[in-house]
Amino acid sequence: MSHRFDMPALFGPSLVPDRSLVPFAEVVSISFETTAKAAERLMPRFFRPADPPIVSVTRIDYQDIDYLGGRGYREIVISIGAFFGDEDRPSGFAPVMWVTETAALISGRELMGFAKLPAEMDPITRSDQGRSFQATEYGTVLLEGNVSALKPLSENALGRVNQRAAEVRTFGWKLIPGDGAEPDVDHPMVNVMRWNYSAAWSGDGDIRFYSPDSRAAPLSARVASALANLPVVAPRNAFVAEGSAEIDRTATRRLDV
Repeated sequence: MSHRFDMPALFGPSLVPDRSLVPFAEVVSISFETTAKAAERLMPRFFRPADPPIVSVTRIDYQDIDYLGGRGYREIVISIGAFFGDEDRPSGFAPVMWVTETAALISGRELMGFAKLPAEMDPITRSDQGRSFQATEYGTVLLEGNVSALKPLSENALGRVNQRAAEVRTFGWKLIPGDGAEPDVDHPMVNVMRWNYSAAWSGDGDIRFYSPDSRAAPLSARVASALANLPVVAPRNAFVAEGSAEIDRTATRRLDV
């Protein structure tokens, strides 16, 4: 392990390893095309939307996480296809993520530049033909997702998916306020995960964001309301998968601007 520190740093190096091997994770991803103008409003100045701009709402259930003592956690990632600099291959920029475990929230914010918020999530609801999930804050529903008409991917299609998933980059934004008008830290980040799916399905997806008031959901109300106002130009096929993953923190780096 590298001598990477996070708070409280006086007690020694980070307990989060350079790499986390996740033996099993379940993924449910619902996507839709939005407008470039709407996508731009959810990105800092370092990034520009892909064409077309695709919004993905991805629920992930991780099992047996090393730095959680073998416990798992649940996560919802909101990402938008984006370009950085002169790159011609888009990656997802994540304007917000919700997680159920504090340790995942802290490490994601401090190291990776992910805007993580806490939320409650029950296990993904499974049926032969579908999956569904929701996230709440203090019992108030923030979003609900549903996938129906699932069809298994062929062996060839699964192979192509795994080729693309062998290295998944996600952009972040590390922003730490200062004691005046200028922030102490303000720069883009890139992070890497590697997936190997053992099974995958496609289906029809439906996502619904709610607009609770700030008393019902004090941390997430304005986020959920902004997402609820995203225009849906066209839905995309939903994606469901099971497999293993690697979170490679050695690949986390600041992008030069």
